[in-house]
Amino acid sequence: MVFWINTPFDPLPGEGGRPLRYWLLSQALVAAGHRVVLWGSDFHHITKQSRVVPSVYESEGIQVRLVPTQPYRRNIGLGRLRSHAKYVRDWQAMAKHVLDGRVLEAPDCVVVSMPPLGLYDAAANLRKDWGCRVVIDVQDAWPETFYQLVPPWAHGIARRVLARLHAGAVRAYRGANGVTAVCSRYIELAKVAGCCSRTEVFRLGCPLPKLATVSMKKSVLRFCYIGNLGKSYDLQTVMRGISALISDGVGVTLDIAGDGPRRSEIERYVRGGGQGIRLHGYIDQVKLVKLLGECDVGLVPMRSESWVAVPNKVTDYAAAGLAIINGLEGETKSLLNEYGAGLDYRCGDVASFMRAVQRYADDRTLLARHREGARRLAESVFDPDKIYPGMAVWLANGVTRNVAE
Repeated sequence: MVFWINTPFDPLPGEGGRPLRYWLLSQALVAAGHRVVLWGSDFHHITKQSRVVPSVYESEGIQVRLVPTQPYRRNIGLGRLRSHAKYVRDWQAMAKHVLDGRVLEAPDCVVVSMPPLGLYDAAANLRKDWGCRVVIDVQDAWPETFYQLVPPWAHGIARRVLARLHAGAVRAYRGANGVTAVCSRYIELAKVAGCCSRTEVFRLGCPLPKLATVSMKKSVLRFCYIGNLGKSYDLQTVMRGISALISDGVGVTLDIAGDGPRRSEIERYVRGGGQGIRLHGYIDQVKLVKLLGECDVGLVPMRSESWVAVPNKVTDYAAAGLAIINGLEGETKSLLNEYGAGLDYRCGDVASFMRAVQRYADDRTLLARHREGARRLAESVFDPDKIYPGMAVWLANGVTRNVAE
């Protein structure tokens, strides 16, 4: 079968970096004997820079095609929405061009990530002309995530402002031939919106590195945060808590690896005397694996208002065998509790965060137990060798079932 996969956000085969969801899914589909065209953006969502790979190329048996994309600075904002709208229009035009000109064979199934909103509508237009199936894969709750930009009292106003986006999400949930998601919360959201098609949860996956033996007798524990430096992340609380603990004589440090709109704010804090904090910026996969292997605890300083259920950083930390301190409610908290993999704190509450850090500093047996639990979590829930072959089978079975009907 021929599968088209469209995501403007993930790393792509052949450009380096850690394989994320759609790269791993593409590998699984190719391994199962299918042909895959992976459509992506010529703008790197993580680094906010232009990609340096060709606009069309082959890697790992996957054909990669890039869509020209308008740059944006922030992950949440009007600039990104305008970029998405142009991306959708351009992809639809490019898809029509290559199909009408018989440059590519018509797909049996098109898998589009959500966000961006609008990709479903473009894929549905392909379905009208070519009879393919359309599956949406929900990675984030849009437009719900935009509500964190306004205070709770203004949510009613925001809902009216975002009415067109909500309508687009509902069309996708109701019109897709199948809906997959990275967590149960997003499947529930689709069903509330009227989804009646096949649904399934396929969690984010992360390659599982070989773990080195770690001594729990070290005098200084290393904490780390990896990811976007944006509004959804409670980094001020984390930095203030770590600095205060160091001032109190507690042996801890903090490594921050990532980039984003709040980087300059973090740099000012570090220059102004933020003790024990190292800001690495965006680092490549080799350096990321090395950093995680040297740390003891990973931080998830995310507010539940972000609508994120289980972020990529949880899978990275768990795969590296790091205990986790978490600010999210919902599925992340439930998974950490189920596997004994971490501690919770209240976002925005420095004292709450410091108590969690202090527990690990005082109780190395607890730290060792949570590190073991985190790795069990990764092996049970986030192993890509279990997730993506299963997702490939689910997609292929859905296509053949629908074709037979």
